Amino acid sequence: MAVLHQVVVLFLMAALGFFLVWRKVWNNHSVKSVTSLVIMISTPCLNFAKLYHLPEGSLTGEWAYCFFLSLVLTSVMLGIGFVIFRKQDQDLRAVFTQLTALSNCGFMGYPVMEAAFGATTVGYGVAFVTAFNIVSWSIALALFCKDVKTGLKKMVNPTMCAILLALFLQIVGWRLPRVITDVVDAMSALATPMAMMVAGAYFGKITATMLKNKSFLLTCALRLIVMPLFALAVLKVLGMGGETGAAIFIASCMPGASNTLVQASAYSTPRAREMAVGAVAFTTILSVGTIPLMMLLW
Repeated sequence: MAVLHQVVVLFLMAALGFFLVWRKVWNNHSVKSVTSLVIMISTPCLNFAKLYHLPEGSLTGEWAYCFFLSLVLTSVMLGIGFVIFRKQDQDLRAVFTQLTALSNCGFMGYPVMEAAFGATTVGYGVAFVTAFNIVSWSIALALFCKDVKTGLKKMVNPTMCAILLALFLQIVGWRLPRVITDVVDAMSALATPMAMMVAGAYFGKITATMLKNKSFLLTCALRLIVMPLFALAVLKVLGMGGETGAAIFIASCMPGASNTLVQASAYSTPRAREMAVGAVAFTTILSVGTIPLMMLLW
């Protein structure tokens, strides 16, 4: 019930974004500006805060194992998506492959993890998000630009820097002045509401043409059903349960990653961007039902 409640809360945040666009309070420039704020400020603060505020001694070998497993699992999912969509044109293949493998594991994943299993699970969720960022800005980005070097440069971004700084402070046991952490905490609290509102702003971009596209529908099914089941099977085979396994499973159940929208806009064609927008929006809508159902399997 707690998971369903949290998912509905997230969906209503997204619905607010759709309402603002529908009533023309937001336009394309507004959505772009809020997206930039989420990417540059709130998301780094969110990831920093989740990791920085973990109880002392939380970063054990289990955390490292969660990180490396998440790295491998995400990379394998990306490979599966590439094989499935290998016959598509490059721009669409990149979008469909990314959305098959990459989930909205931070903005939506963190609140669901905390609602279901508590704050400690979110700490392992940060391990998944760290792995996600590495894959997203390296081999996943190369699907668009055929240049891994570009992806490696993009890995030096505010979110990754925030995660590395929080890791360093946790390891050495240093604490920042409270005035700084209060500001970071306040900005981190904005990340999920604003990100969900941005996702909702794209609901109106879903077209009948997209819903008739078999690859589009297959991508949504892979992201919301097949890949979570694949992740669950891997976790069961490895005997990985508890909070660590729960973090990985919940992250795998989330809808399509907003990172794909950013990369499609910067490195691909308008057609690819439209498909990315539609798939992220559509999987977000469908996830209201799929996330609670998937959680019943855990």
